[in-house]
Amino acid sequence: MYRFIAMIALSSAAIAACSSSGSPALTGQPGAGDARDAGPPPAALCDAAGATTCLATQQACALTGGQPTCVPCDVRSYANKAGACAPIEGTRLAHDFGEFTTNPGQEVRGMCRSWTLGNATDLWVQSVELVQNEASHHSNWLFVPDTSFDGPDGAWKCSDRGYDELTAALAGGVLYAQSTQATHEVQRFPDGAAIHLPAHARIISDVHLLNAGSNPITGHASLAVYSLDPSEVKHPLVPFHMTYQALTIPPRSTSRFTGSCTLADAFQSSVGKPFSAALYYALPHTHILGSRFFLRAIGGALDGTSLLDVSGGFGEARGRAYDPPVDLTGTTGLAFGCEFVNPRDQQVGWGFGDQEMCEMLGFVDSSAIFDSSVEAGQSAGTDGAMQLYSGPCSSFVLPR
Repeated sequence: MYRFIAMIALSSAAIAACSSSGSPALTGQPGAGDARDAGPPPAALCDAAGATTCLATQQACALTGGQPTCVPCDVRSYANKAGACAPIEGTRLAHDFGEFTTNPGQEVRGMCRSWTLGNATDLWVQSVELVQNEASHHSNWLFVPDTSFDGPDGAWKCSDRGYDELTAALAGGVLYAQSTQATHEVQRFPDGAAIHLPAHARIISDVHLLNAGSNPITGHASLAVYSLDPSEVKHPLVPFHMTYQALTIPPRSTSRFTGSCTLADAFQSSVGKPFSAALYYALPHTHILGSRFFLRAIGGALDGTSLLDVSGGFGEARGRAYDPPVDLTGTTGLAFGCEFVNPRDQQVGWGFGDQEMCEMLGFVDSSAIFDSSVEAGQSAGTDGAMQLYSGPCSSFVLPR
């Protein structure tokens, strides 16, 4: 997620029961459609644990050959909390972006793309859907007034319009971030929750393509937003961001990096209130060496409660919606971290290309936007063969 808001264990049986299938093509016609059309599977085969396993990668649990399997949902649909594919509700606006071609081993950065919505009135966006087959490694999508970073829609060099994510976030806000290499992803909030896009908005994203294969890749991306009637909105959401910037992943090792971020004092100072938020959505971000991401509550009755714990997932949609949301009132902060398996002979740090990241984007109903980061870390011992690292976490809080 590249610090773009700097302004501011399941059972082994359940995991075995739902094996991941491939991602949908850009046309939204995955081969498992017939299994979904057969109707809901028996509860004994796709029970709550099985559905939860599939939801970890935004997939539904369905019968294939009489066995429960995780299957991707078609375009314009999402895996609901019951573990079934359902249509994405709301008024849909969509845009297809132009094609890119990347050669084997090529990485494309420094390009941006824009979509001017032409919305005469405010939009309350409940869902965002990305579909791509262009080898997009990751992309961050922000909204700004349509007078900002002006020029024709489509792809352009970010430097030609002076674009950077900090300036864009200050001018507008954060809309969505893509899971690493995900080809189809839906960021859908629970009923009544939405992001506010003012009238006359423009959506802009960076372009970060990475072709790790042996053949050229030509493809494109499409983005759709689904909005609610203003009368349906009960929970306006704001983003938060957490990152472990001080990554020093040792060679030929497994390692864990943890940041414990106290937010109570920063909230009190900035908004005059104790830390309070309801968690609606969380998206972790690592690269190919990342083997685990975790998030947990600090303080209060929820102290130590796991809020997110995912393993692997490179190339899969990993955004998680919380329905019902998690009320963090009474907690004092959040702890997060990542584990890495580094088979290389060299240390790996924070960065692009063959380097790593450990961060997350979330959306909350809160009186403030916040950004927490670990800028300097140090060794914290070992846990068996796992090398441990931690560092002080600083947080910036901005009233909504």
